[in-house]
Amino acid sequence: MYSQEITRQHRTAFVIALDQSGSMQESVRFGKKLMSKAEAVAIIANALITELIDRCRRTDSLRNYYDIAVVGYANDSVEMLLGQDGMLSIDEIAKMTPQRRVFSEEEQFSEQSSAIFQHTLNEWFAPRAEGNTPMYEALLRVRDLVAEWCARSENHQSFPPVVINITDGEASDCDDNELRDICSQIKRITTDDGNVLLINIHISTDSRLPAIIFPMPDELTGAGRYLRLLAECSSIMPSAFDGPIHELKGQGATPPFFGVGYNASIIELLSIVNIGSRSVTNMQ
Repeated sequence: MYSQEITRQHRTAFVIALDQSGSMQESVRFGKKLMSKAEAVAIIANALITELIDRCRRTDSLRNYYDIAVVGYANDSVEMLLGQDGMLSIDEIAKMTPQRRVFSEEEQFSEQSSAIFQHTLNEWFAPRAEGNTPMYEALLRVRDLVAEWCARSENHQSFPPVVINITDGEASDCDDNELRDICSQIKRITTDDGNVLLINIHISTDSRLPAIIFPMPDELTGAGRYLRLLAECSSIMPSAFDGPIHELKGQGATPPFFGVGYNASIIELLSIVNIGSRSVTNMQ
C-alpha cells in the first residue's frame, strides 16, 4: 500500500482546499515580511503548483505525473481557483498564463551592509479574505473531486490523492459531527494503492500557543477539543511519509503520526505542505 510508482500511466493527484474567510486578513510574518494570512497561504499554494509543474519537466517533454485542483472557500461560496471545474492535468495548467508577481526582500548582512533581492512568483490565483468559513461545503466539493478521480479506470492502481486543507478557524456551516462525517467520507475513498490522504492544517497568529505538527497519539492526550477534532478528521500518515516527518519533529518521534498541524506558523505550514508533496516523489 502507498507504494505505487508515479508514471504517466499511473499519475497521482493533489487537492488544496484554502480557507479564504475574513479572518485571513490577519497579519503574519513570512520570512522577514509582514503580510496577511491570505497572502502568505496564496504564495505557498501558488509556489507548490509551480514546483509540481517543474518536477514534471523532462528534456523531451512535460510529463503528466499529477492532476491538481485548488478549492477556495469563503463568504458562503466555494470556488475552483484554477478557473475550471474538476482536476486539471499538469499540461493543462502549464498552458495557462498566470500573473507574474514580484516580491522584494531586504537581506541584512551587517549594520552597514544590506541588499535587496527580488523574487518572481507565478500567481495562478490571487489572495482573498472575505466573510465566513463554509468548510463543510468545500469538503463536499473535495469529496466529489477525489471520488470522480479515483473512479476513473486509468487511476485505479495509482498512488491515492493527497488533500491538504488549510484554515485558520472553525467551520461556520457544520457542527463537529458533520465535519467528522465529511472527512471520513473523503478518507474512505480509495485506489488499489490506498485510501485518500487528508491533511488538515490550522494556522495561527498567536505565538504563545504551542504548535503541534503530525502529532503522535500521546501528544493528543489532554489536547483541546479542536485539536482532537482535527486529528479525528485527518489521516494517519502511511510509512512513506515517516522519514520526512521524523526529520521535522526530531528525536523521539515515532509513528503513527496524524496528518494534522495545529496552531502552525506560516513557516511550519510550509514544512507540512512540503512533506505532503515531496514524500510522493517515486516518479518514473
